[in-house]
Amino acid sequence: MTDRQKRQIEAMRRKGCSYAEISDELELSPNTVKSYCQRSRGGSEGDVCRNCGEPIMQNHGAKQKNFCSNHCRQDWWNHNRNQINHRDRRTAICDCCGQAFEVHGKRKQRFCSQECYADWRRGG
Repeated sequence: MTDRQKRQIEAMRRKGCSYAEISDELELSPNTVKSYCQRSRGGSEGDVCRNCGEPIMQNHGAKQKNFCSNHCRQDWWNHNRNQINHRDRRTAICDCCGQAFEVHGKRKQRFCSQECYADWRRGG
């Protein structure tokens, strides 16, 4: 691996690219890219934040972090809602306005919005 490729790997990881994306771009094995990234950090630092690109310190033996803070996690998911895995989708009818809306998972959601819930609580 050349010094140029190493710099490109580091730049792409800061942008949040995955090992597979980097390996495709640089025509390297994904395992080569992964090994380089892990060795260059000395094993104590994790990946970069998916939102802001800052390095993340991983805790040994714990689940791998994808974001540097709760703020970054919430910001990223608010701007990338299309990437949420929507299993168990179903349609429900709002108890207040009668409008159909989607519920995800096994939640027992009865209202389409906070406004409908507030109206229903006030007897509307």
